[in-house]
Amino acid sequence: MEHDIALPTIRLLPKTDPRPLRRGSPWVFANELVIDRRTRALAAGTIALLEDGERRPMGLVAVNPNSKIIARMLDRNPDAVIDQAWFATRLSRALALRARLFDAPFYRLVHAEADGLPGVVIDRFGDAAVIQPNAAWAEALIGPLAAALAAVTGVTTIIKNGSGRARVLEGLSEEMAVLRGVAPAGPVAVPMNGAVYMADLLGGQKTGLYFDQRPNHAFAARLAQGGRMLDVFAHVGGFGLAALAAGAASVVAVDGSAPALALAGAGAAAMGVAERFATRQGDAFDVLAALGAEGAQFEVVVCDPPAFAPSKQAL
Repeated sequence: MEHDIALPTIRLLPKTDPRPLRRGSPWVFANELVIDRRTRALAAGTIALLEDGERRPMGLVAVNPNSKIIARMLDRNPDAVIDQAWFATRLSRALALRARLFDAPFYRLVHAEADGLPGVVIDRFGDAAVIQPNAAWAEALIGPLAAALAAVTGVTTIIKNGSGRARVLEGLSEEMAVLRGVAPAGPVAVPMNGAVYMADLLGGQKTGLYFDQRPNHAFAARLAQGGRMLDVFAHVGGFGLAALAAGAASVVAVDGSAPALALAGAGAAAMGVAERFATRQGDAFDVLAALGAEGAQFEVVVCDPPAFAPSKQAL
């Protein structure tokens, strides 16, 4: 299918080597592109045809003139049409991969560039899904993306979590919205690594759970069998609850967020291991100093802090 309306064209500088992009690199940086008045005038999220320095087509990209990543490769077929059917093809491929890995519908369904949807994260929680459109093009096309997601997976509730530093870099505002269905009345129970986690899909960090840490949780749980674990920056108990499911003697979870620790405690109760789970709310460094003064000892200590310096300005 060809485009009904001619797409704008952007072009690599003659000095820019096109081979990395042809081999799969997903990004074009601003210093690699011809920046003229027409390119600067493109609205963030515009779909454009990318050409190399010799004017040979390279594929369709999403453009954001306000970002250092000025273009993100969407499809190497210059005649592709980025619509609901296009999203459905990408999502079907992602779903088939997850079906081979997981026996229950609780997982990260889409991990951005790795699944051919740059800047997009989608986490699935049974019949609900949370989309993080962290790039301007995905924000602009959230309608067909959500429609394809419902059609491919059968989820009945779709939530948009428009928060996070990546959106700020794209010039996007923060916004939470229920795109389809009805928001869950409370936390959603998520079975993972033998544990039960309680995910707050509307009020929690990111999408409510860190699915991308799943293998790390499982690895640490093996180390903690029969021992005492200290889980610092615990959030909703990712490492600690997996350890208890694997046979840890006890877990102390430390976090600055009382709501997150309450969700962790609810997960421990749902698993029937509340008597082996304790929480300490407060600044992690202060709590560590206090535990040291108390002479507390643990066989396994997990420290999974947030990014302290995500940018030069923060550093």
